[in-house]
Amino acid sequence: MSSTNKTPGIGLNSWVGSDIPKMADFNNDNNIIDDEITSHKTNTNIHATAAEKSAWNQPFVLMTYTGNGSTSRSIKITNDFEPKWGMIFKISYTPSVVDIDNRTEYNYFGIFTNNGSTAGLSLSGKNLTVQQSSVAVFGSELKDYNENGSAYMVIAFR
Repeated sequence: MSSTNKTPGIGLNSWVGSDIPKMADFNNDNNIIDDEITSHKTNTNIHATAAEKSAWNQPFVLMTYTGNGSTSRSIKITNDFEPKWGMIFKISYTPSVVDIDNRTEYNYFGIFTNNGSTAGLSLSGKNLTVQQSSVAVFGSELKDYNENGSAYMVIAFR
């Protein structure tokens, strides 16, 4: 005979002195507990998934490349996520250099996003397109993201 009373939460047996427990009662309680724990453990609405934990633990990627001098080049972002935005800069250079004598500015820093980027950069999925200007882009400004032999740092964020 099952118990006279049941627990209010998940309905487990709550015996009184006159009850006569049976093995089936215990097995039923074990099944109820197992179902509740399994349901709780697999509920992704209240627990972080492995993918979510990975996103928290790896919010960005750092990578470098060496320019090859071509006017346009695609750089593959090396990570396990598709970046939403990022920055690029020429290593060991200031963000820009102004050559007053030649009235020219060389831009070595840029920001890229899925929705628009600094002139000379574009992002599509994991592919970052960088450009190397041979003529001024805006008046006297040159985009310098692929100078032959120069090292660049890319920081891409989720």
